[in-house]
Amino acid sequence: MAIRERTAHPGEVCTCGRPALVVLTGTKWGPIGWCGLSDGGDLKGPCPFCGGPRHDLGRCPHYELRPDWAQPPK
Repeated sequence: MAIRERTAHPGEVCTCGRPALVVLTGTKWGPIGWCGLSDGGDLKGPCPFCGGPRHDLGRCPHYELRPDWAQPPK
């Protein structure tokens, strides 16, 4: 499956926890948000998804594109 890009919807977040600008679809992890900054977010703070330390490589296994949705709209 090819990776595609779409504009992020309000409430969708990057893997660093910031608001996403775009969403990449077709990744091996499913859709993921990107904020446009490749700095990994605030590396001093805890992971915004699991509350533990920041992850050195990759995204948190608890990452959710839209954390406040119980179920994405159809």
